[in-house]
Amino acid sequence: MAEITGEAAALVCRAEARGSARAARAVPVDYRALDAMVRRQRARLTRAMRSGDPNAVVLACRDAVAEWNRPGSMWPDDWSRWQRALDDATGSLGAVQLEDLA
Repeated sequence: MAEITGEAAALVCRAEARGSARAARAVPVDYRALDAMVRRQRARLTRAMRSGDPNAVVLACRDAVAEWNRPGSMWPDDWSRWQRALDDATGSLGAVQLEDLA
């Protein structure tokens, strides 16, 4: 195989540097803290839904997504619970996606 040179070599070099920087920024996941965070978020979402206030539901969804997107965190397996609540609150099935709230 031919050697990579010129612009392609510079691109590969930048990509490797980005990969190294991303690896250096990696934050380990604290699963115990993550579990507590998701339980707290579920409780908040349930209270918002029971209140009947669509504004509270949208804000609960936005805040949950912001926390899930932080380094060292992740989206819970039941993230669709928030999406369904958002769909119900906005009256539009799938028109507003959770990831677009953050």
